[in-house]
Amino acid sequence: MLVLAEFEFDLGKDSEIIYRSLVPELEEDYQRTRSTMGLENNVLILTVEADDFVSMRAALNGWLRLVKITTEMCAATQDIN
Repeated sequence: MLVLAEFEFDLGKDSEIIYRSLVPELEEDYQRTRSTMGLENNVLILTVEADDFVSMRAALNGWLRLVKITTEMCAATQDIN
């Protein structure tokens, strides 16, 4: 069974920084999931395909955690400046 999820994150002015920091993660080779990412008008579009629900849950846990961490890091560095 193929499972598909697509998320759109409106990241504002930090979108390019967050996108560039996450793109290297796409190079990882996973057996049961495939991910793509794009950036349109400050909106990060993340698409994840998985062979089953267990793989999808694992992939989404990882991707959503990475997006959260990068947005928090951008916010933290802005507080310093």
